[in-house]
Amino acid sequence: MPMKTSVAICTYNGEKYLEGQLRSIVSQTVKVDEIVISDDGSTDKTFDIISEIKAESGAIIRLLKNETALGVCANFDKCIKECSGDIIFLSDQDDLWYENKVEVTLEWFKANPKKEVAFSNAIFIDENNSKYSDRTLLETVGFTPKAMKHFDMGFQIEALLLHNRCTGAAMAIRRSFVPFLNIDKTATTKNELPLHDFTIALSAASKQVLGYIDQPLIKYRVHVSQQCGLGEWIKNPPKDDNLIEPLIPVDRFVNYVLPQRRERAVFGIHRLEYIKSPRKIKVLSHIVKYFKIYGFIAYHPFLYDLLKNKS
Repeated sequence: MPMKTSVAICTYNGEKYLEGQLRSIVSQTVKVDEIVISDDGSTDKTFDIISEIKAESGAIIRLLKNETALGVCANFDKCIKECSGDIIFLSDQDDLWYENKVEVTLEWFKANPKKEVAFSNAIFIDENNSKYSDRTLLETVGFTPKAMKHFDMGFQIEALLLHNRCTGAAMAIRRSFVPFLNIDKTATTKNELPLHDFTIALSAASKQVLGYIDQPLIKYRVHVSQQCGLGEWIKNPPKDDNLIEPLIPVDRFVNYVLPQRRERAVFGIHRLEYIKSPRKIKVLSHIVKYFKIYGFIAYHPFLYDLLKNKS
């Protein structure tokens, strides 16, 4: 049976780029079944553009108008939960999709039935649709081939405790995963809490159901008026692609890891201590071997207790 698809888009005064984004979505090689748009109080021509595309394409578009502004995270939480598709694509209002994005993503989910969340690669474009950077999206967030190797070995939580690797605009989730969403509705770009895409990724990594598509499927737009973006990261991308080496995770992210992996995340926060102390080097060397053989970090109860008692 074909998987039904939904697209969740949050809009706010998006008239400058919204038409191009919607046209790229309704022109997919595999048509989407519905587009759910949750608007956060637009005062420009956003609604006119939506009506025009709906009439012209015949696409099923449901427009939700928030009576009061929710903010990006709460708005996405609402929009995702309004979607009825088996696969829900998250979309920003200002990007462009490759015409085969839906087709490639559905094939990936069919080939990976145990995965619940996927994020893809992307290229960067500017306000005029011209190439913005030689780096891809995944390169920009430090998700290099070496990092992918460790990710595939099981270092998903460790990678995310450093910073987000999964951009919402390039993300798709199974509807069956929606009950496990852990979106912090209070998060903003200014309070340093993880945004909606980050918390979705942390939840998926907690359940070991997060995967990636190493192929550009969107053109991610960088411009001055975007509410949250990767402009600064493009100029200064992280270089933390070796997750076996001691790195400094961010402890405030642990709260967004689901309970069944919380101990593992806490250990990830403290493992730098075992590098600093010479008397623990022997213990550490065995842990590194454990990484390489089993592909994940110290969730084994014996190892966790051993390290906790030696700290």
